[in-house]
Amino acid sequence: MLSPSNVEPKRIEALCPICSNLKPLVACVHCKQPLLVSKIIISLFLYVKIFRCIDCVSSHLDQWKESSIKFCEITKHDFEVYLKKLNLFKPVILKNRENVEIIKIKIEENFQNFLKKLIEQKEELFEQINAIQKENEKFLDFENKILNLNKSLEKCQDCLKKSDVNELTALVSDFKEIKENVKSVSTEFSDLKSQPLKIIGEYEKPEDKHLNYFGNLIITESEPVQPNESKNKKNNLKENQQLLKSENDKTQMFGTLRIKLKRLVEQNDFKLIPKKPFEEHEIPIQPKFIKRNSKNIFIGDQDGNLIVIELSKKFTIKSQIRLNVENIRDIAVSKNLIALSFVDLNQDQVEKLSRVYRNFDFRSGIFIYKISDFSFDKLISSSKSYKLSSPNGIGINENHLFICEKESHSLIKIDLKKLSLNNQLVTEGEPTSLDLGEKYLAYVDSQTMEINVVDLDKLSRLRCLKISQEFLNQSYDLVIRDKFYIAVKNRDDIRCVVYDFKLNIKYSFDYENSNSQGICNFQSNGNHYFLLGKKEIDKFKIGFFNDN
Repeated sequence: MLSPSNVEPKRIEALCPICSNLKPLVACVHCKQPLLVSKIIISLFLYVKIFRCIDCVSSHLDQWKESSIKFCEITKHDFEVYLKKLNLFKPVILKNRENVEIIKIKIEENFQNFLKKLIEQKEELFEQINAIQKENEKFLDFENKILNLNKSLEKCQDCLKKSDVNELTALVSDFKEIKENVKSVSTEFSDLKSQPLKIIGEYEKPEDKHLNYFGNLIITESEPVQPNESKNKKNNLKENQQLLKSENDKTQMFGTLRIKLKRLVEQNDFKLIPKKPFEEHEIPIQPKFIKRNSKNIFIGDQDGNLIVIELSKKFTIKSQIRLNVENIRDIAVSKNLIALSFVDLNQDQVEKLSRVYRNFDFRSGIFIYKISDFSFDKLISSSKSYKLSSPNGIGINENHLFICEKESHSLIKIDLKKLSLNNQLVTEGEPTSLDLGEKYLAYVDSQTMEINVVDLDKLSRLRCLKISQEFLNQSYDLVIRDKFYIAVKNRDDIRCVVYDFKLNIKYSFDYENSNSQGICNFQSNGNHYFLLGKKEIDKFKIGFFNDN
């Protein structure tokens, strides 16, 4: 705090009221009377400026003294309050110091357990891979057995052609052993034929962006209570437990090993035609679903990311957006609408979407958006006349929505204006994927393994074809061009098989590493094309093919 002697007001040249001489004077900040500036020399280099006022200098000092005393008292009182509050925190801080060491020990123990489990999971995966390889080696061992028996038979044939008695006598026991081994060949072959060949298809890394391997740290923010407060308020602490959600109790830290089961079946003559795309482009998202209308191609992944490509002579990404939908099973587009089916949402996903869509509380259903601005249009869910528990493949036109409902074993047709059931085709199996033409619909039944052609208006089945079950539990993508062809692509294979409209095989072609990616057909400048997705190690591509 500055004293009046240390404050220097503005100086003027005026007559001093004491000596009547012209001297530098200043006005008093209190009484506005002129003050004389004088210097008291303390030493050669030190002096003090003093403002002297005959009428009020003493009162100024008294006021400064009083205000300074009051300031000291207030400040000391504040310090005492701060110390009291800090003393309340002190035991908590000392206790927390002990907790820090305990928590560190627990984290270290958890790390060691985590490391142990990590090693165990790695060993389990290696054992699983080795067991699969060992089991598959039976096929090669059987092949070697047949080759060795064949050599022995050839040797016996050579000996039988000779007439040497000694050689023929020695051959009798060997030939008897060969015949016994030959008897077991047929049985072994039948066993192998009925046993699926396990193929290690893909290795999926764990989604580690949301994983919390080290559990939860609970942090409590505490405000100490005043000592004089009642016992009822003693436990009234402001606690904010920030629990980091961890859903990795059953998380495979090494990801998932996808295994395909392949049967030993005779291969059909697919007239395999090696094709290279006449045009190929890299895209920013995985081409899991590829759909088209008359103006654009829509490419989407399972997380709601979507890009729109304009149908023109030049490849152009028209727009790229993110729709608030999760666990997407299929996408369908019409002239003005885009539909996305979703299944098996967990509670966290439902709560997340409820913050975006009012009164949302559905595990499965179909979102429909307007293509013009991708604004939300409507949500299709179960009703009294139909059930949507597992809507897989979908198709849409301006008036109706077509749904492959897997669990209810049916193909459903819904009126988009009335949101009511228009028609329903009950199937023997599980319809899982479909595509719409102008007058016809084609769908694949993953249980009966059939391609079906259906009248779009009456929803009546016209014809079907049994698909060769080279793989078990197969799923397919397909496209239809009315009266011309139906193209079917196995999601576990790279081949695309093209059938004529009577379901006779025309030819097949492949697009390297295109398994699990989408397919569509489209028309541009009078020509018809296929568009297939492709997944490489660190990028995604789409390839354009002629459809003839």
